[in-house]
Formats: sequence, structure tokens, C-alpha cells
Amino acid sequence: MKTRGFTLIELLVVMVILGLLLTLGSKGLRAARISAKKAKAHVEMKAIETGVMAYFNKYGKLPAPDSFQGLEDYSDSAGIFRVITGKDEGLNPAKIVFLESQRETAGVFTDPWGAQYQVVLDTDYDGFVEINDIRASRKTGAVSTGLYDVTGNTNDLLFSWR
Repeated sequence: MKTRGFTLIELLVVMVILGLLLTLGSKGLRAARISAKKAKAHVEMKAIETGVMAYFNKYGKLPAPDSFQGLEDYSDSAGIFRVITGKDEGLNPAKIVFLESQRETAGVFTDPWGAQYQVVLDTDYDGFVEINDIRASRKTGAVSTGLYDVTGNTNDLLFSWR
């Protein structure tokens, strides 16, 4: 006698195949999302550097208090952001906005993972900045630690110059 429909084995095989396809697809989607967030963080760090350099071109010094000029590298990220966004009238008397951000919380700019960007300035003007024990030849640098905070892998620290 011939029956219509699927056997239990056939249904289980189909379910296993669908499960495998979903697993493989979700891994690819996750990798694509991480790659997109990395690209966004890199673009935002470059924008921070551009804002700092625009400030430098306007005022002839980096956006740090005069007490740090010529002495040592400066890395008060929140203070730097206040200056280049035009909110610090002392260091930016013209209130020029050198940087705008889509994600600003309480004056702090955050990366796509929600961590604050770290910014360092070469206020000793030796041509190098050092941030997270990495030395780079430049006037300013930015680091995103958000992905590193999630994975714990030091390869996931994102630098503006890499």
C-alpha cells in the first residue's frame, strides 16, 4: 500500500540540512557586521584626526591646555572632543566645530561597540605619539577598544593609522 506524505526520517534530514545552512549563514552575517563596524570605526578615527589637524591649522597648536604644550603627550579624550567640537571656549575661542559625531553621549564620542575613543596628541612635538604601548610617527592618533572589549583579542584593537 502506497502512502502519501513524508516519513519521519525525511523530515529529520530536511531539518538538519536547514539547521546547517542557518548556522553557516549566521556566521557569515556576523563576520560581515564586524567588518562593517571596523570600517565605520576607522572612518570615525580618521575624522577625529582630521578635526585635530584642522584645529592645529587654525590655532597653530594641538587642542590641549597650554600647560601640556611642549612637555609630554596629552590624552584627555573627553577634553580633546570638547575643544574640537567647539564646546570649550578657552581653547577654541572662535567656537569652530572641527568635528561632528553621530554618537555622542555626555560629550564623549563612542565607537560602534559603545566604547569611548582614545585620543592622544603629540604635545611635546617630537613627531611621535604613544597609545596603548604602541608608538606611531604622527601628531595625533585614535584607538577604538570596543571590539577588543568584546573578544579580548589584542588583534582587535583598532588604530587610526593601521
